[in-house]
Formats: sequence, structure tokens, C-alpha cells
Amino acid sequence: MKPITKTDIKRCQLINSNAKKWAIKNLDYLNKDMTLFGSSVKVEKGALKYSTYVMYLQPADKVAMITICAGAEAGGCKPDCLIQSGHLGMSVAQNAATKRTILMLMRPQYFNARVLFEVDRAESKAKKSGIPALFRLNGTSDNDFSELIAARPDSQWYDYTKILSRVRKNKLANYDLTFSASMFSNQSKSAFKKAVKSGYRIAVAFNTKLIASDRLALPDLTSFDKTDLRHLDGAVIGTLTRKGSNINQRLIDDTKTDSFFVTSANLTEFQAIAGV
Repeated sequence: MKPITKTDIKRCQLINSNAKKWAIKNLDYLNKDMTLFGSSVKVEKGALKYSTYVMYLQPADKVAMITICAGAEAGGCKPDCLIQSGHLGMSVAQNAATKRTILMLMRPQYFNARVLFEVDRAESKAKKSGIPALFRLNGTSDNDFSELIAARPDSQWYDYTKILSRVRKNKLANYDLTFSASMFSNQSKSAFKKAVKSGYRIAVAFNTKLIASDRLALPDLTSFDKTDLRHLDGAVIGTLTRKGSNINQRLIDDTKTDSFFVTSANLTEFQAIAGV
């Protein structure tokens, strides 16, 4: 990769001022090689295993001048993005996500080549281990990576997206998309209704961690928390519990109807849309 310089950063119109300050302060780190994917083994029903590789970028406009999560505003997920929870919220993971995003925007050829290199390396490992590889580029973003995915048609890719047209227009046989529904706005609820009518697989996050102090219970639907192997699911509506929150947050948010999450306040409307 051609090194990124302070001049490159100052002139760049693709990253915001905060990202520029971070990049200049961390210039040596920015120019070191890094792994773009994180990995883990996901188990389906205790038997079927996949080595899952997920890439985490800084979402929306946290680094980028033009959002890389086009549905974040209408979906209301920006304040509660997964990037802030668990190990992703720690400084090491935050720095890595910022670096990946800057590389994607400032050195796209290097970034794309590195993605494909890591995919090929993972597929080679999969052949030796007998555990197939599964790739997700939008761990905390909602970007169009269709050209990269098309470049490796024998690899299995998947994502969640709040952009319904991306699900509708996807023609890549090796790319599985799950629509991520939201109860936040009229626009997001309209997209939710269309997704139900079209029979797409839909993920819905609920404002609960399933502990005794939470008011909200999950409906009798498929749980998407047990595994992330979405390409093995049919056209179902699946539930996700809330990540990275405390009980006080959940109790306050449970009174809101305009929420990314299903809450006690909008549960009846959710049931009417979902038909459950």
C-alpha cells in the first residue's frame, strides 16, 4: 500500500474532521498492515459448523463524510449501534474499526485487494479443516460491497441491511441478505410492511435482555441470537435481543413508540405489521 501522508489526510474529502485528527495522530498505526476480518466458529444446532469472518467498520458518518449506513437515520439505529457494545466498544476495537474505514475510503484498491486476500486465505484454511467459511463485510455498516462479493462467487457471503431495495435487487447467488426491520419512523415501518408482504427474511431487535427486570417478553418467533448462520434460514421473522444497554435505558426506552427496537409501547403495532 502507498503510505498515507499528513498531506493526503488534510486533502481528503471522504473522511470528516474528527477522523482526520485521529489519522494524523495515529499515522504510524494507520500505515501498518492489519487484518480486516475478525473470525469465530458459529455452531448451528450443535453440529453444523462454519468459520465466520466479520468485518467491523465505523458506521454511518462517524468517519465517512457520506454515510455508509444509508438506512441509519430512518431506522433510528445510529445511537444504539452495535459498534458501541461489548468488546467493540473498547479502544483497541474502536481504533481498528476507524482504521479499516479510513483505508476503505482513502486506499480502496488496497482495501479491496486485502479483503480478497483474506477471503482466499480463509477458504484455503476451510479446505484443510473441513469447516466451511462464511463472510460478512457489514458487521457494523450497511455498504454496497457487491463488486467484491461477485469477485469470489464460490465463497458464501451474508449481511443484514435496512435498505429494502438492496434485498429486492440482489442477484448474487452467493450473497444472502436479511432485512433489518425498525419501528422508529413511518419510513422504516413502511419498509417493514413491504418486506413482510414480499416474504423476505426479517430480523427484529427487541428492547430486552430477557432478564427478570425487563418488561418485554419475546414472541414465539425464531431466535436469531442463537446463531448468525442466516443463509440456512428460510423466509422467517427472527428476534434479536438488545445489546450494550442497561436496565435503566431499557425501562426508559420501553415507553417509546418511535424506537429502532420493538418496545412495550409499540408491540401491538409490531404484531399487526408482522402478522403475529
